Amino acid sequence: MAHFQENAAMKGDPKVISDLNEYLSFELTGHRQYLLHAGMCRHWGFERLARIQDAYSAEETQHAARIIARILMLDGVAAPRDFRPIVGAPTVPEQLALDSELVGGAIVHLRTAITACEQSRDFVSRDLLREMLDDEERHLYWLETETALIDKVGLENYLQTQTTT
Repeated sequence: MAHFQENAAMKGDPKVISDLNEYLSFELTGHRQYLLHAGMCRHWGFERLARIQDAYSAEETQHAARIIARILMLDGVAAPRDFRPIVGAPTVPEQLALDSELVGGAIVHLRTAITACEQSRDFVSRDLLREMLDDEERHLYWLETETALIDKVGLENYLQTQTTT
């Protein structure tokens, strides 16, 4: 009968752990950026946008917790490489552009990381990252839709719809 150590960790592929840490930096940066944008939108009276940004910030926190747990399970060290700089963009269109840039970078990274997981046969990490990719793609779609809406109806009309609760 085999005995298992309590809290025994499995050794993960160093490349996968590195990719997970890189994605962790995207998640933690996103959390901070969306939280800042939510506060600014709320201050400007754009409650609808503030609520959406708050929800994205919370989602990033949940994603970060799941990524950290996976890194630790792989016997890695959760050490995000870079916290990307965040800036409180002075307008809603600039906020949407900054968020699109961050999400787009995360999508590119995730696609590469998913391939690395498949090559190392770490299908659990792959499936986790695929789930994150799906969320990021939905977020990018929302950002692109909001930006297109601004182009169609004009900034003033768009912002007027963001004051509703």
